[in-house]
Parts: sequence; structure tokens; C-alpha cells
Amino acid sequence: MGLTTGRTNREIAQRLYVTPRTVGTHIEHILAKLDLPNRAAAAARAAAWGIESSP
Repeated sequence: MGLTTGRTNREIAQRLYVTPRTVGTHIEHILAKLDLPNRAAAAARAAAWGIESSP
């Protein structure tokens, strides 16, 4: 998705053809559901689960 590669909301939005605000909202929901404090923690969790982002 881009979260694990350190992309900004704007960069992710451009790749997915959505607005940066939409990306931010989805990331907020992901963090809440996983009970994680920030994007770095989400990226670390994804790595621990073996989830890799496509280039």
C-alpha cells in the first residue's frame, strides 16, 4: 500500500486515485482497529506479519 514503505498520504493517494484525506481516514481506522499509536507501529506490525508492500 505504501504505509510500510514510508510514503506520505499524498503519494499513496496519487497511486490509488483518491484524495489524501481519504488515505488519512483509512489509516486512522487501521490504527484504531489494530490499537496502534502511529504509522511506524503499523509498518512494524505489517513486517512482523510478513506483509510486504508492492513497489
